[in-house]
Amino acid sequence: MREKLFGILERFAVQRLLARFSGLACGLLIVALWSGSASAQGELSGIRMALIIGNSNYTSERLPNAGNDAESIATTLRTLDFDVRLVLDATRDRFLGEIEEFAEDTLRRNAGVVLVYYAGHGVQLAGKNYFIPVDAAISDVDSLVDQSVHFDKLLNLIGRSNAFKMVFLDACQNNPFHDRIDSIEAGLAPPPDVSGFLIGFATQPGKVAFDGAGKNSPYTSALLANMHAPGQEVLSVLAEVNRYVRKDTGGAQVPYVQFSVKPEFYFLPGEKPELDVEVRLWKLAAQQADPELIDLYMQRYPEGRFAGEARTLLEKAGSDPAVSLTQGPKNRDALEEEIWSNALASRNGSLLEYYIERFPNGRNLQQAKEIITQIAPGDDANITPAELCRQFATHPNDSTIVYRGVSLNRLAKNSAAAIRACERAVGTFPEDPHYKALLARALAAGGDTDRAIDFYKQAALAGNTRALVSLGLFYELGQGVPKNLTTARALFEEANSHGSTDGAINLAVSLYSGAGGTRDVARAVELLEFASSEGAARATYNLGVFAKEGINKSPENAVAYFELAARQGYAEGALAAAAIYDEGFHTDKSPQKASELLLSALTSDNGEILSKLAADANSWSLDTIRAVQSQMKTAGYYDGALDGVPGPRFNRGLELWRLYGGSPS
Repeated sequence: MREKLFGILERFAVQRLLARFSGLACGLLIVALWSGSASAQGELSGIRMALIIGNSNYTSERLPNAGNDAESIATTLRTLDFDVRLVLDATRDRFLGEIEEFAEDTLRRNAGVVLVYYAGHGVQLAGKNYFIPVDAAISDVDSLVDQSVHFDKLLNLIGRSNAFKMVFLDACQNNPFHDRIDSIEAGLAPPPDVSGFLIGFATQPGKVAFDGAGKNSPYTSALLANMHAPGQEVLSVLAEVNRYVRKDTGGAQVPYVQFSVKPEFYFLPGEKPELDVEVRLWKLAAQQADPELIDLYMQRYPEGRFAGEARTLLEKAGSDPAVSLTQGPKNRDALEEEIWSNALASRNGSLLEYYIERFPNGRNLQQAKEIITQIAPGDDANITPAELCRQFATHPNDSTIVYRGVSLNRLAKNSAAAIRACERAVGTFPEDPHYKALLARALAAGGDTDRAIDFYKQAALAGNTRALVSLGLFYELGQGVPKNLTTARALFEEANSHGSTDGAINLAVSLYSGAGGTRDVARAVELLEFASSEGAARATYNLGVFAKEGINKSPENAVAYFELAARQGYAEGALAAAAIYDEGFHTDKSPQKASELLLSALTSDNGEILSKLAADANSWSLDTIRAVQSQMKTAGYYDGALDGVPGPRFNRGLELWRLYGGSPS
């Protein structure tokens, strides 16, 4: 097989450096009790009903995000066709009354889906959970039991419905009665009986969740960011919620799910999009040739895959306002729907503002206006230091829909502002180690290695996964600390124990090479399999290389790993799988599959694959090139002969495919 694939040692060494910065994730922590027949399907009949309660303004203190969280969830559920009942700052009488009335309504209206969400104070006592009304005056155990709302009561009332039932609890930020009641335990307790329910907790039983530095808590932010994923069954949504929260908190908070029903519910039914949110926004902007949309792409993804093309198109638009590269504008209804769905999926306030301006009589105008007020402002003057710290210093592999990761080079250019913001965030949230890790990264980018290592150590001691991995790299490379491969491995091991895929991959590298301890290839493979299962594409790619070389499984398995890496967004995976189909390496030759993989790779990176294909087109078989030509001709990007011979027209077709995607509008 020609060297489209490198030898295992060389390739793994290269991937080692890249894999360290793959996505951080953790397995979804669930307790599945379902054992009966399916009672819920993807598109359930009957009305969708939701009760949303947010308690912020307590008599003794204020939880600023609880009300914001409830309002944001309510608005988002309305966009998903839920009939929503929103209750803010509920007294005990109103709390109980709303639950009882809502439960009756679900029966009377024969609801198909029932959802309850609560944000506010919640505590556990003797294994039971209690929600705290805003008017509670609690001084001892008896007053706690008498004046709170029992979780079991809610389950009993809602449980009478035959609907698919979900409860989401963002209610364990702290114990407000620690100075009065010693027997209250941390966090919430898993209920012993969840028959007929799916229950999502913001964090593990007995653990404390974070309230959040922005307008929403980490858990609610994650729900808001993932509910609009089309074609995703609810457990898949919650798996993404889990990953989001782990990234957002440096591994300190792990959402927890219990269910005893078959969870075949979709917040947004339909086909799962082939393209991710970034590519969809870019394709929309490029096809419309709209400078404002292209600029919105640049604002959202300043280091995005299409940043180079965006700058080029903006320059062309600036020099000649009449220039248009688009295949033709979408009809107005289709354009409105695409902008609206992308804005919802990305929680993009600027795109919502564009929607309001472009469609003043749009079908979703009022909802767009509501959501804008619930999204953190984009201007620095109104952003808290903690939010600025996250915007400046979030690691690329810890990026979320709200906080995009930034490269070390970009962070270095803004290091002074990032350090100021992160220092203030650390002062405001001294108990949250993630801000110390972010400050450490900003300091490292600014060249202050000693202080960076000090803050990384502080955050690592608290179990922050990003700090553990970064500190391990410092020890492995001997930068700012004496080189110590044993210490590096131990830090990677601890990060892995907290569910970090970056920790798992770095540990796999150490185990595979024997650096810092005993060589253990079998465990290295297990770690890569875990990271791959959590969406770490470069781990998947390395498993493909292992299979190709017969180190793990057999060469016949290599193409499946490479294709999975491609689906996870790694362009080199698509290229490797295409090479296998092109040559028939331990599989049947398939020019069609090879061509599809090659074209899919064009939008998976910042243009390197495009350059490789244009430069090395002659290394592919005539049949594969012919299949690429055929697909490009169907899309309207190629008008040459289907002869399998690359050239200027072929290269131009590749450029257009990357710019606009495979289905021009």
